[in-house]
Amino acid sequence: MLKKQLTELLETIQALHELLEEEKRCITEKSFAELNTLLFNKQKLLQNINSSNKLISTEQNLALIQQDMALSALKEDIQTSLQACQKNNEINGRLIEMSMKSNKHLMQLLTQAKGKNSITYDQKGLLNGASLLGKNIEA
Repeated sequence: MLKKQLTELLETIQALHELLEEEKRCITEKSFAELNTLLFNKQKLLQNINSSNKLISTEQNLALIQQDMALSALKEDIQTSLQACQKNNEINGRLIEMSMKSNKHLMQLLTQAKGKNSITYDQKGLLNGASLLGKNIEA
């Protein structure tokens, strides 16, 4: 029973690892259409991992895991996979942070180019919004 629970936990963590790889791909390719679904699925996997961990982590089970080599090896695999997931999640977090900074900078440039704060007057003395991108330019 305990071996089955540990194996299922490892499989769930491996599914999370694959999902994090897919999340990284979506972020780097700026393919945000499926990102919302991935985030929803990621939350479900994290909840499953947390509840499985609570079920397994009784004092009696922990003692059994220490005594049994196969169970102990499964525990090691689980810990290794979790560390890989944490690393990937941190990388994805940094990618999101860099993307947000890039978007903020782009918005500032576009706002400047729009010339929101610069007002000029035309030949008739009427207010006219100036723009770095120009208006009615013919080359």
